Amino acid sequence: MSIPINFFTWICALLPILAILVLMVGFKWSASKAGPIGWFIALIVGITVFKANFWLLSYSSAKGMVMAFYVLYIIWGALLLYHVVNEVGGIETIGATFIEMTKNRILLLLMFGVAFVTFLQGVAGFGVPVAVGAPLLVSLGFPLTTAVAVPLIGHSWSVTFGDMASSFSSLQQATGLPGPDLAPFAAFFTGLAGVVCAFFAIHCYAGWKGVRKGWLPALVVGGVMALVQFGVAQWEPALATFIAGIVGIVVTAFMTRFYREEDEDLAAVIEAAASAEPGTATKVITIKKKMNFHLAFAAYYALIVIVALQEFVPGLEDWMKSVLVVAFKCPQYATAYGWVTKAGWSSKVGTLGHVGALLVYAAIIGIIIYSVAGYWKGEMWGKVLTKVAKDGLGSSIATSSMVLMAFIMVETGMTYTLAKGVATAFGVVYPVLAPLVGVLGAFMTGSNTNSNVMFGAFQAQIAKILGVSTLIMASAQTAGGSIGSMLAPAKVIVGTSTVGLTGREGEVIGKTLKYCLLLGVVIGILAWIMLFVIFRHVY
Repeated sequence: MSIPINFFTWICALLPILAILVLMVGFKWSASKAGPIGWFIALIVGITVFKANFWLLSYSSAKGMVMAFYVLYIIWGALLLYHVVNEVGGIETIGATFIEMTKNRILLLLMFGVAFVTFLQGVAGFGVPVAVGAPLLVSLGFPLTTAVAVPLIGHSWSVTFGDMASSFSSLQQATGLPGPDLAPFAAFFTGLAGVVCAFFAIHCYAGWKGVRKGWLPALVVGGVMALVQFGVAQWEPALATFIAGIVGIVVTAFMTRFYREEDEDLAAVIEAAASAEPGTATKVITIKKKMNFHLAFAAYYALIVIVALQEFVPGLEDWMKSVLVVAFKCPQYATAYGWVTKAGWSSKVGTLGHVGALLVYAAIIGIIIYSVAGYWKGEMWGKVLTKVAKDGLGSSIATSSMVLMAFIMVETGMTYTLAKGVATAFGVVYPVLAPLVGVLGAFMTGSNTNSNVMFGAFQAQIAKILGVSTLIMASAQTAGGSIGSMLAPAKVIVGTSTVGLTGREGEVIGKTLKYCLLLGVVIGILAWIMLFVIFRHVY
């Protein structure tokens, strides 16, 4: 017996995703509210249409919870580290340090709207780059909508390997593809996007005049960060965006030696843009150094050392990942239609050696250093934990529910049914659209992590049906989900709320939409060429 794939079963398989789309886009629900509804619909459809039984749903849900824990461990650890540094004034100090270096608008834009927000995406993600980057740009006199749109564009390329590679991890878990094989393709697509996003950031601010004047800094900053991310991703994906952001900041800082003064033509552009936005002048935010830069960066230095020790001390990583492992073994099970899930292990989480644990260690070391230096006070514990809980709760609900939904869809055959229908309809043209599916997922759910959870297995299934590389197709998915972050309503709202633009989110999305769609199509065309011409024998 096999799954009857027809229009009815295809529509039923689409219902969970369609429900999330309608609720989030049509009714403006958050991912944390829409996700559980999508999971519940997947549960009902899995039982009634795809003939799932109690044991299948139980094992599928249990495996989904382990995978959710794998991703959420990173999210909560990253939030803890970020808020520890932010609470003592470290983030503000890092920003103020670079503001002192130049008055050139293009360099300031690249520094804070591209390099610095990439670094923040590497250590925290989940709206932090926009929440921090937008006020910094406003403090420098940039127009309000530009100040929000530029960080959205500038950090988007780095999301896949950002937040200690939580999105990349979710793609691995959803597709079952090995990280070492997947990383080069994912880093290639997102790196290309990084170079383009540097140009887009300048164009968003000053149009083609700005691009003509700033093409060389954009190429250097975007190109160097892309190359660093690509290289580090082969070694340790969790550090790829983090180190790329640091190198981007250093390179931009070096270039300020040659671009110290403001360009008079561009000064006229920004004055005209600012005068067209009432209230810009009253939104200036003053930031200042509260400590030595190296002290502010101490917790991140600690993170680099911790990861290096785990990586290079013989046997340490294996030991750390073997202690207190969360995992279980499942038997083979199947639906009444005969869709089989083979016996095997769930995801494995070594709680002492997981990336999330490394982030917690770095946060603790940071607290010790800040305490010795006199910047960390006892009452800060409560503030930090409250902020971590506030920021992490919504994303945890959204991620958990969508992971559970994705597992049910995969293990009942719903994902295969969707993939088979789409592959039949679009055939060899589909890979051009693959990144736009990732964009849609990020727009719907607010994160590339959730986009990969929802559509990662779907994209891999289509690749298998078309007989092309699952590695390239999955990488196109996550590249689309990454750049789709510049459209994510939740992130846009974070940005507008920090600079007093609440209610004008549509204007910001209007600025970023054209860049996102254009880049998505470019990546799709490149993916098609790679799948059917360059790497046609890679599976």
